[in-house]
Amino acid sequence: MKKWLADILRNPQTGNNLEYDEDTNSLTDSLNNQKFSIIGNVPVVIPENPQEVKSSLHNKLDTQFNYVEHYQKDAEIFDYFEERLDKASQVEEELLRRQILSEITQNAKLVLDVGCGSAWLARELVKKDKNIVSLDVSFTNASKALEKISAPNHAAVVADVYNLPFAENTFDCIVASEIMEHLYDPLLFLQKLLYILKPSGELIVTTPYKEVLEYSLCVHCNRPTPRHAHIHSFDEQKMLEMVQRLNPKNYKIQIFNNKLLIKLRLHILFSSLNFGLWNLMDKIVGKIFPRALRIMTVISK
Repeated sequence: MKKWLADILRNPQTGNNLEYDEDTNSLTDSLNNQKFSIIGNVPVVIPENPQEVKSSLHNKLDTQFNYVEHYQKDAEIFDYFEERLDKASQVEEELLRRQILSEITQNAKLVLDVGCGSAWLARELVKKDKNIVSLDVSFTNASKALEKISAPNHAAVVADVYNLPFAENTFDCIVASEIMEHLYDPLLFLQKLLYILKPSGELIVTTPYKEVLEYSLCVHCNRPTPRHAHIHSFDEQKMLEMVQRLNPKNYKIQIFNNKLLIKLRLHILFSSLNFGLWNLMDKIVGKIFPRALRIMTVISK
């Protein structure tokens, strides 16, 4: 296991240091007599009995939500590394990624990618002399990320976002893209990430913008289930209310990726325009036709 990763890992339940045991290939909290396994160079740092929780949807239906188990199974069934077939979706996703990359500063040397999915961020940042940790609750996604992007400055960790295995003030930058809409408590999620962010570091969060949550009837339990497992929808006001409760040093909230530009297939201009020009066009059209697809919040600690 990479030494720089071992140096920043902590027991998510106690906060104690974890020591690498080469004989058993595990991480040990000697003060608490607790061990976490390492499988294929990927530490699995998840509490044994994750708490079942309820979102507003689950409260309404009086059901439980074991989100750790859910998203571990999700990654086994759906391949996050598979390319999208729809060209417009590919370009919209690429524009989203360019927006995120434009916010990561040069002096951010240690970056955390929360819910790493296809590990696109690691692929971009390993070329920029940054250490990046791809974090996912699913071993499937984390192990694939490390396999696909093999570099001395890339590591992968299996962990739960509500029980993060890092000390306070660890990361220069944290990216959580298209994750928060899935989680039962978005505010607590942001609080947990800010805790491990260094002072003056930046937390970059993106979600769909003003998404109309659609439901279908589950064929297994005959209860309403949300499309793509999205249980929250966000706009400027909702993000502002959450951010203000965090008392950040600074923040900005912006919407982008205008639906009209994508719908009219004007994304073909993307190949001939640099990102700055496309971004300007996106903002101009957005003032006339305010139908953004994404919202991004950047919080400085």
